[in-house]
Amino acid sequence: MHMRFPSKIVLASSFSLISILSFGQQKKEGTIQNEEFVTEKVRKIEVQPIMSRSFEALNEIPDYSKDHKVDFNFDLSKPQSLVLPGIQTNVLGPRTGEELKSPYASKAKNSIKIGAGNYGHTLLNGHFGYNPTAKELRGLYINHDANSIGPTDNAFSSRSENEVKIYSQSLWSKALLKGSVDYRRIATNFYGKESIPANTPEDAFGVRYDQIKFNGDVYSQTEGKKYSYQAGTEFSSLAGNLAPKEWMSTSYLKANYAISEGLSLRINGDAILSNFTSNTSTNRNFFRLKPSLSYDVLPRLNLQAGINAVQEEELSIYPSVQVRFRANDFIRLFAGFEGDTQFNSYHSSLLTNPWLSQSIILQNTQQKWAVSGGLTGTNERNVSYELKATYGEYAKMAFFTASAADLSQFDIQYSTADAAVSVLSLQANMKMTVTDKIQSDLQVDYTNYGNLGNFLYAYHRPNIQIAWRNSIAVLPKFKVSPEIYYLGGLYGFNPRTQKATTLDNIVDINVKGEYAITEKLTATLSANNIVGKNYQRYLFYPTQGFNFTVTLAYSF
Repeated sequence: MHMRFPSKIVLASSFSLISILSFGQQKKEGTIQNEEFVTEKVRKIEVQPIMSRSFEALNEIPDYSKDHKVDFNFDLSKPQSLVLPGIQTNVLGPRTGEELKSPYASKAKNSIKIGAGNYGHTLLNGHFGYNPTAKELRGLYINHDANSIGPTDNAFSSRSENEVKIYSQSLWSKALLKGSVDYRRIATNFYGKESIPANTPEDAFGVRYDQIKFNGDVYSQTEGKKYSYQAGTEFSSLAGNLAPKEWMSTSYLKANYAISEGLSLRINGDAILSNFTSNTSTNRNFFRLKPSLSYDVLPRLNLQAGINAVQEEELSIYPSVQVRFRANDFIRLFAGFEGDTQFNSYHSSLLTNPWLSQSIILQNTQQKWAVSGGLTGTNERNVSYELKATYGEYAKMAFFTASAADLSQFDIQYSTADAAVSVLSLQANMKMTVTDKIQSDLQVDYTNYGNLGNFLYAYHRPNIQIAWRNSIAVLPKFKVSPEIYYLGGLYGFNPRTQKATTLDNIVDINVKGEYAITEKLTATLSANNIVGKNYQRYLFYPTQGFNFTVTLAYSF
C-alpha cells in the first residue's frame, strides 16, 4: 500500500523539507504537547489528559494559545494501536510532572504546594512567575515527587522525580512565541527481581535518567490572514547511570494557505535528527512531509486529500484521505484512509516502561494502511461525544517482554517487517455536565490484535481500557473527584519458561477531596487504589496498594 525508493533519489526532497523547517528553527526550539488545532467546521472532543494524582491542580498559568488557535489541522487522530499503551495513573505506571492549575487562584503570580503520604511519599512543587502582563509571561516551575518505600516494602522499590523548568511566553503583533529550558531526573529501581541477597546496598539495583531539554515555538497571528503557521524546534539529551544514551533534535512545521473560498493548501512537516547509543552508536534520522488540499465540496461536506512522505533508510509514500460531513452540530460524520510511520525513541519508550534493559533495539512502527470512521457532536450545552472505529495493518509493532538475562528488565521486541499485524480499535468518548455542580467524563477503548506472527499475545498491551472521571462540587469551596480506571486483557511473557502469563485485570478506584480554606489556601486529600491490590501492569512489577496523599497549596 506504500512505495519505497532508494535514499539517494530523495536527497533533494529531504533538503527541501529541512529548508522549510528551518523557518521554524529561526524562531527557537520546541514542540508543545497537548496543543489542539481546530477548524470552524469540526469540533474535536479532547478527553482531558489523566493527571498524576500527585500533581493535583494548583495555579493557573495563562496559555495565550488557547485563544490563538491555528486553523489548519484537519487530521483524524491516530488509532490507539499505533502508540504504546496510553492510560496511566499512579497505580498503573510511572508518574510525570505537570504544570499546576487551579480555579481558586487564577490571578496569582506564584504558588507552592507541599504534601506527604504513606509509602514514604513526599511532594513539593510550585510556580513562580516574574511580573506577568497581558502579553508577557516568564516563570520558574519546580517539582519533587518521591516514594522512599515501594510495593515491596523496602527501599529497593523506591522512586523519585525532580524537575526544574524555566519558561517564557510573548505575544507580539504578528506572532506568539513560547520557549522553555527544562531539567528532569527520574530514578527508580529494578525491584522486579526474583530474590534480593541479604545485605545488598539499597542503590544496587537503582536506575537513573537525566534529561535536559530546550524548546521553543512560534504561532502566527491568523485573524483575517490567508496564511497561518506554527513552527518549532526541540533539542533534548537523555542519559543516566546505565549505558543507553540518546540525544534528539526535533523540528516541525504546520501551515495553511487559503487558495480561495473553501479551498486551502496544508503542509505538515517533521524532521528528527537523533543518536542512540547502547551497545553501539546509531544515528537515527527521520523526515516526514504531508502536503494536502482541503476542499469544501458542499457547505456541509469537506474533503482533504494528499500524501504522506516518510524518509528513513528508504522513502515510503502513503495515501492520506479524509472526509467530514456535518449533518448538524450534534451529528458530524467522518471517515479516513491513510498510512504513516511512528518514530519510536528511547525517551518515548521509557515514559511507558522505565525498566528497560541496556541492550534494547529501537525501530519505527509502520502503519501500512488504516481505514477509520465515526461520528462526533455536541448539543452546545452539556453533552459532547465521539465514536470511532479503526482497522489497519502494522509492521514492526513494539512489545515489551522480560529479558532472559534478567527478568527484572524488559526488552523491546518487534513484529517482523514483512508481517501485517491487524488491529481493530473501537473508541467511545463522552463528556457530560450533569448539573452546574457535576461533570463526568467517560472514555472506553477496545483494541483487538490479530496476525501477531511470532507472538502469541500482544504482550503488555491491554485490549480494553476504561477511564471514568468525575467532578462534584459538593459545596462552594469543597469539591470531590471520584475516578475509576480499568485495564483488561494484559499478558506478559517469561522467556525462561517460554510461557505467557495472564495478568490480573486492573480496577483502580480513587477519590480526591479538595477544600478551599481561603481564596489562597487549599487542602487536598487523595485516596488511591482503594481496592488495595498490588496489580502488575508489567510482569514481575507489583504496584502500590492503597495509598493516600495530603497536600496544602498556597497561592500568592
